[in-house]
Amino acid sequence: MTGISRRNLLKGAAFSAAGVAALGLAGCAPQTEATKADAALAETGEAAKHTWEVKPEPIAADQISQTVDTEVLVIGGGYSGTCCALSAAQNGAKTILVEKDAVLNGHGVGGTGAIASRALDDLGLKFDKSLEMERWVSTCGNRCRESLVGKWFRESERCMNWFLDMAEANGAKCMVTVGSNSTVHPEIACSHFMSGGPIFEEHTMADFVEYMFEAEALKAGAEFVYEMPAVQLVQDESGKVTGAICQNKSGEYVQYNASKGVVLATGDISYNDEYIEAFAPVANRVFTRLCSDQGNVGDGHNMAAWAGGAFQEGPWPTMMHPQAAATFHGPFLFVNPDGKRFMNEATWVQGKCLGVMYNGGADHAWSIFDANWQNDLLGSLEHGGGMFWDTFRPYGSDYQAAVDGHTKTVENGLTEVPDYYKRADTLEELAELIEVDPAELKATVERYNKLCKAGEDTDFFKENHFLFPIEQGPFTACMVAPGLLSVVGGIHISDNFEVLNENDEPIPGLYAIGNCAGDIYAVDYPINIC
Repeated sequence: MTGISRRNLLKGAAFSAAGVAALGLAGCAPQTEATKADAALAETGEAAKHTWEVKPEPIAADQISQTVDTEVLVIGGGYSGTCCALSAAQNGAKTILVEKDAVLNGHGVGGTGAIASRALDDLGLKFDKSLEMERWVSTCGNRCRESLVGKWFRESERCMNWFLDMAEANGAKCMVTVGSNSTVHPEIACSHFMSGGPIFEEHTMADFVEYMFEAEALKAGAEFVYEMPAVQLVQDESGKVTGAICQNKSGEYVQYNASKGVVLATGDISYNDEYIEAFAPVANRVFTRLCSDQGNVGDGHNMAAWAGGAFQEGPWPTMMHPQAAATFHGPFLFVNPDGKRFMNEATWVQGKCLGVMYNGGADHAWSIFDANWQNDLLGSLEHGGGMFWDTFRPYGSDYQAAVDGHTKTVENGLTEVPDYYKRADTLEELAELIEVDPAELKATVERYNKLCKAGEDTDFFKENHFLFPIEQGPFTACMVAPGLLSVVGGIHISDNFEVLNENDEPIPGLYAIGNCAGDIYAVDYPINIC
């Protein structure tokens, strides 16, 4: 079976984000530096050390073919990097952004969360900051830095209104999408989904926001340089970061001097197995890695560490969705490859992923439902929902819109991606299609139906309004497959985004933002605000 790209997965859907100035996914230094470091380890016999623990030799001055002076250097052209470059330029700083790819890399799909905004005001939506912050912090196992989370809660309204003004000036419109009514894992209706306008028409749902930021940044005087990966940071004798050395596509080194600071916005470590093993081993259990940008290899993490920066304590939190195969499952019965039920299915996306991998014991499971599933789904949305159980529909729209959308998804899936969607007239036939023991599946369904009729799930205590029996054929199975979207942890930072050393002291001149920065999340990725 093959995975699908995140862009295809989320086409037409808003995606969660921590705020306008808090995301970034594009990496900006070549993997060759890691290779060089590995070679150095082999020569010195320091095989126990990781790449980020072995600082490469500085590139000599006589190897520099060109020197460029600026005030702010942003490394990385994702959400956070382009936004940062725009803000710096609008605030009067001479700004250059360097990006290792030939394009900007966007993964937010136009959707950004905020605790308040004028768009939410227009809909009469108000949220309890105390409650939502506590949900965020508790989801992170109380190991995130609460002062950073508090800053997000103070600043997200201002940032979102700034974003809305810009989007509307560029012809885009905002759609606030629905959340989840779950009493256990609620998701508030606060995702601002931008679409429309000439920039949107020229690009994709996944990257037009980054190109909008770039267009506005260029107007403000910023410069964007493509195919210019950062290789090393430059530090003076005091340890202050004064710039970075990049390498152009001709292989020549270009040194950028930044008098006011260097900002790392190089994305996460999804495609660096060394980092995954050390800081996010749970990612090895997923069905596939969904992010289509395979340049996210920890370039900024390496450079920060080589400059004396520290990392947040592991394990780092992973952002996962169970849509790496079928994109709909609902609150229905899940069975593992042995045909057995193993969890409370009416939970949030992270919970489904972890449940499948740990309790199900595999990289996938199957969501099983009968011919009455549309009515059952409609009834469930009054009490639950959220990402991919409901749909990314406008706030205030009818639940039936979600049912209609998922009906189309399932019916199309049966013909277009039949590896992930199965249907049969009998449970025995369905069991053969999903390669589980027919007797085991039949016994599991019989047990589940008994619980549904009793009105109490004494096995996993799923709320009784999500208990829907499986009785009338045809029967459908949708594959539930966890996919890794991002590892949202990394470089230890201050509340002002300064990179900190192991003594919590700032590395002068060096900052980290977006998904290469750590501390705002920990343990798990909260989506009560998304």
